[in-house]
Amino acid sequence: MQKIYADPYQLEKSAKEKFSIPPFLMMENAAKKMADFIIKKNPESVLIICGKGNNGGDGYALARLIQMQNKNCNLSVLQFESPSAEEAKRQHEICKKLGIKIFTDFENSSTKCLPYYDVVVDCLYGIGFHGELSEDAKKLLDWANSLAALKIACDIPSALYFKADFTITMGEQKLSLFDDKAKAVCGKIIVADIGIERGKLESGFPHAAFLIEKSDINPPLRKNRSANKGTYGHTTILVGEKAGAGIIAGTAAMNFGSGLTTLLETKQSNLGQFKISPELMISDKIPEKTTAIVAGSGLNMEEKHFSAVSDCLTSMVAWFKSVNSPAVVLDAGFFYYDKICPLLEELNSIPNSKIILTPHLAEFVRLITKIGEDIDIKTLISSTEIKIKLARIVTKLYPHTTMIIKSANTLIADGDEIFICADGVQSLAKGGSGDVLAGMCGSLLAQGYTTKDAAITAVEMHALASQKIGAEAYNLTPEKLIENLA
Repeated sequence: MQKIYADPYQLEKSAKEKFSIPPFLMMENAAKKMADFIIKKNPESVLIICGKGNNGGDGYALARLIQMQNKNCNLSVLQFESPSAEEAKRQHEICKKLGIKIFTDFENSSTKCLPYYDVVVDCLYGIGFHGELSEDAKKLLDWANSLAALKIACDIPSALYFKADFTITMGEQKLSLFDDKAKAVCGKIIVADIGIERGKLESGFPHAAFLIEKSDINPPLRKNRSANKGTYGHTTILVGEKAGAGIIAGTAAMNFGSGLTTLLETKQSNLGQFKISPELMISDKIPEKTTAIVAGSGLNMEEKHFSAVSDCLTSMVAWFKSVNSPAVVLDAGFFYYDKICPLLEELNSIPNSKIILTPHLAEFVRLITKIGEDIDIKTLISSTEIKIKLARIVTKLYPHTTMIIKSANTLIADGDEIFICADGVQSLAKGGSGDVLAGMCGSLLAQGYTTKDAAITAVEMHALASQKIGAEAYNLTPEKLIENLA
């Protein structure tokens, strides 16, 4: 896992004081990492767009290093504003004295620039930019985005408007790079060191979250040679009105290691109309040896439909109170249940209980509104920091609960710990994908995982499965997703 920081300025300020590294050297080191990356691409032409601050200073330093290391490269700098930061002024002056081609009037200079560049580097605005872009800045970035070039952002795409293929961020992972709206423009994120070993740079400084990586997963491999089907638990899926969702969750649970999987019928479900895998059992009662329940997939929990599932809900709560270490995944329909907060209080009051919630953003808004917080989806998409704050409210109120907030960058909250999965791709935007994840989580709980370990492993393996199918694949289905879990 990598640490993610909400306040990179304080981290870098601390590093300057702690290690006595001057700002110009940090800028030089950052520029060198960018230059090394770009030169490996062997470009014939490079355009660097520079702003007035230290992000622009990185750009001027980058231009000098590219000129020094690749004299045959046709190099241009487009200066959007005169440098105002001291280090930017210094680097700009060096570039002028070295004769590096600097254009200062975009309206006129864009016609003088080459019609094609191999690489375009955005050094206009950095992590400290707030507010709205000027119309001139938008016009410049629209033009840059239109170029058929490899696009690289320095630290962060300017105002999340520049559309980068790569973002080379300086020193550490930054929380704003993992806002949902940033995912469409950041491309692949690469951390460049600034002359301080990363562990020492981050030592003793509080982080906001962990970034989940493939090495963090703990898949449910069958290592016990004397195991039987009971060794790997029994997952029961509460099937609602949209029975296909429950069947998907059950199929995912079965394919993710659950020793036994049962579909629990309600008055809403009509399983007879579906072709169901023979490995899935069907019951109208919770099986005695159930070790985890998945509830909510395809359920209609609005008040006018509640009577159809009330008996199953009563049975679920009774089961929860009767077993040691009861485990449940609440998904989808449960976030429309008017009494979800009292239900969560009751479930969390039971010793050793294990609860995972799996809302998408709209469902999370419904839950957090019932708790008494006022928020909208647009704010959650724009700010991971706010999403973290609200998720912690939930896990503090319900201490046996781990929260998975499904979005472009899925967030997991477990107590005060926050984990972010950035590996999921846009092909997951398909009905049933969330039911697969709910079934996976239930399967791992049934097999004895903690809620944290189940959430991290299920979310990351769900994301990796989507990558195997392809980011732009329009033909992803829950069935294909399940097939790619191994």
